[in-house]
Amino acid sequence: MNDLQQIKQNTKMYFGIDTLYYFCETNENYDDLFLEIIDQMEDIKGGFERREIQYKPSDINITLNEMNFEFLGKNEGFYWFRDHNEYFKIGFKDYLTNRGLHNIRVQLQGEGIYTLGMSSLLELINKSLLDDYIRENKPITRIDLNCFLQYDLSFATKEMFVSRKRSYSQISEISTAKRTQTIYVGKPPFRLRLYDKREEMKKSKKGDLMHEFLLNQGFDLDEELFNVEFEMHRRHLKAYGIETIEDALKNAESLFKSAMDEIRLIDINTITKKDIENNSKSRAITLPIWDDIKNAYSIEAFMQNTLPVQRIKRKLILYSDEKFKDEFTSMIRKAFMHSLPITHKLLESYLEETVEALTMPKKQVMKKGYVEVEVEGVDGNKEQFRLLDDGTLIKPVTTTSVTRMDNYELLCYLDDVSKGFDKQDSANYLKRYEIAYEEAVRRGLVLDIPF
Repeated sequence: MNDLQQIKQNTKMYFGIDTLYYFCETNENYDDLFLEIIDQMEDIKGGFERREIQYKPSDINITLNEMNFEFLGKNEGFYWFRDHNEYFKIGFKDYLTNRGLHNIRVQLQGEGIYTLGMSSLLELINKSLLDDYIRENKPITRIDLNCFLQYDLSFATKEMFVSRKRSYSQISEISTAKRTQTIYVGKPPFRLRLYDKREEMKKSKKGDLMHEFLLNQGFDLDEELFNVEFEMHRRHLKAYGIETIEDALKNAESLFKSAMDEIRLIDINTITKKDIENNSKSRAITLPIWDDIKNAYSIEAFMQNTLPVQRIKRKLILYSDEKFKDEFTSMIRKAFMHSLPITHKLLESYLEETVEALTMPKKQVMKKGYVEVEVEGVDGNKEQFRLLDDGTLIKPVTTTSVTRMDNYELLCYLDDVSKGFDKQDSANYLKRYEIAYEEAVRRGLVLDIPF
């Protein structure tokens, strides 16, 4: 039996792709699709407004090619939607007001990847949903390659990682007195996340899904289970000649193995204290488990996990009486399981409060008390000012209140701000990122990782 066979026998591993984001290059038919989306949205909004009922983005539901979507809001010029099963998010933009080749953005969700399989999900989106409106070219913007393994990596500390590039040297760690739970090495556009998968599933929205998925792959969830995951964004991928999702899938194995070499988990005992003090840890030997994972990595089994697309489409239904009944019954069961005092009177009060909030008259819009003006300086630069009713000209202070953002806007804002870390005023971006990150931690959207 060779070394690799011995590895597979002793250490259970499952390799895959946890996240995939990409653009779609559209064709001449895209304008018809975009206008259909806007028409459906305006019809639904008009229905609410005629009845003087307040509505949220999630109340706007549209149908495209027999698939049903919930509106999430507008961000970076894109109208964002999510299918009702939360398998993926998709954004559409008006190419006439926001010019550019890539009018569609797609973000695959974990629920879709692990329920349907990557191949089935891509076929559903690119063929069944978008085929009439897109070209073959699909530029990739992010891919996360990962390995679940039945192995205890809680002994690892941030001192045990060494990287080839200075930009990967940012390391953070979450741990208890006895064990490490999460380690981040680097920052976007390339970073490693190593974490205790069982702990993560306790807090994750898709915890039940992943629990079932990992059991089906033969993992023992009573034993130690860790995830080794590399997050790679477009800038990092382009350095390897990866431009499209086809490139990324074809080269996923070499990308992962290169990442394992770029950031290594080392045996700290194979170097001296002087080596550590002089930042010469690269001399250390890589721990065998790290090489085991690298040598065994393959996404062949992962890509073979598929479901018939027609079967999938039947699941993407509009919100119905039956679905409402199922969700309502599930909530009642959960309430009883937690010994909550559920009564007919209490449920009636919730119903009345909700209906009252929906039908409450809209607040009157206050008059601004100023007009926006544009002033051109002697150097030719233009700046925005406000001319008050009393004739005073002031420069407005631009603020972004993260507490007023919904969850989706907050996560998008975090991602946008992180792109400014390499700019001249990176300190300002970092401060904004820290404030937004604290809010995301408070809502339980991200792990509480110290900076």
